[in-house]
Amino acid sequence: DLLDWAGMSLSGTGTAAVKAVLDRRSDGNGLVVSSTPRVSPWRALIIGRKAKDVVESDLIANLATPCRLEDTSWIQPGACAWDAWWTGINPYDSNPGHKGVYARGSTPSHKEWIDLAAEMGWPYQLMDWFWYQGMTSFDKSLHSSPNPVRGDFRQPVPEVDVAELVRYAKSKNVRLLIWAHSLDIETFGVENALTYLAKQGFAGVKIDFLNSQSQETVQWCEKVLSTAAKHRLLVNFHGTYKPAGMARTYPNFITQEGVLGNEYNKLGGNQCTPLHTMTLPFTRGLLGPMDFTPGGFLNCSPEEFKITSPTQVMGSRARQLAMTIVYFSPLQVLCDSPRNYRGQPGIEFLRNLPTVWDETVVLEGEVGRSILVARRSGDRWYLAAMNGDEAMQLHARLTFLDKGKWTLRSFADNTESSEYQAVVESAVTVDAKTIVPISMRPAGGFAGIITQEK
Repeated sequence: DLLDWAGMSLSGTGTAAVKAVLDRRSDGNGLVVSSTPRVSPWRALIIGRKAKDVVESDLIANLATPCRLEDTSWIQPGACAWDAWWTGINPYDSNPGHKGVYARGSTPSHKEWIDLAAEMGWPYQLMDWFWYQGMTSFDKSLHSSPNPVRGDFRQPVPEVDVAELVRYAKSKNVRLLIWAHSLDIETFGVENALTYLAKQGFAGVKIDFLNSQSQETVQWCEKVLSTAAKHRLLVNFHGTYKPAGMARTYPNFITQEGVLGNEYNKLGGNQCTPLHTMTLPFTRGLLGPMDFTPGGFLNCSPEEFKITSPTQVMGSRARQLAMTIVYFSPLQVLCDSPRNYRGQPGIEFLRNLPTVWDETVVLEGEVGRSILVARRSGDRWYLAAMNGDEAMQLHARLTFLDKGKWTLRSFADNTESSEYQAVVESAVTVDAKTIVPISMRPAGGFAGIITQEK
């Protein structure tokens, strides 16, 4: 329940103890400016007899201030295509300086990604940075000194026809999300910026590079969320602090970063490792929605991994599919490009992908080693498993199923192939007594859809 307060981190002391550290205010006025009497945010421990028990906890959301929005009917979760930035190559842009980290979309590329979203039944497409003139770069954050020439959302770059893209997306029944630097939002004026973006027809905004959890930053986030709700805009904060329940208070806070996600497969270093991604469900994933941006289809072993354009990912394709279920995010941004998705093994798992769940059962879990999760959306169950650096076999007991016969369509590692992109697809009849054997290669995974037979 972090509102009008500074975010907290734990710091080592050189002993077995840790100490709590609050972010300092940027104006030099200490940690928190407030009046008494005042109650601080909750300090909580999530404890379970087994590691899998903590994954099912809703403690952080339950401690948060209840929803402050009178009408939430307009807030729609769903999967989202992401533009050329992640893959690092825009097939319509021949500028050699527009690759890798500096990749950006253009009108024809955005249309290709919109087409992908429409084909896949994903309600959203995200247009990332370099779409407006004067954009503040990544070397500045929310509390930096503004540029002499501020970023101007009213002036798209020549390569991006905003009005045409909004029109085109609407014709495909896809809604556009737009990226903005937090400092440009602030210098433009929160009310002015969000009013303008809403009038252009955008469904939401991804706001980046906050880089702080000071009291001022927390206050700013709440201001943005309440203003965005007034204009029926979804918000996805990036370069931000860990979740602390604000998504319950403002449900238009549809997801957030605060995680070392799939983008680090292109940003440098071997950081997005099997151990890291297998630890997240038991750490960062406990706190709230996590915009990891799964779905990379250029899969390779950890030993073969290198930073390239287009972007590779460590681990198997089935693992990337499983992440879309294991990692909870009401806005599930799928990272790869239309040309890497179309016609590929495993793509059917991502079609009409649900992103919120009526029921969750964690069947097995061991920090850094494995997790096995079942989630229900309506009358369908989704089964997902991931493992760490070692090959592993799990056994999924389907006792959560109702009576009757069901069909399990599975997307599994091909453990007989050396190719990490290889997927074995199969369909079998199962029921509540079935035990499904799941074999995973090192850095592997499994994903399945279970539907009731008629």
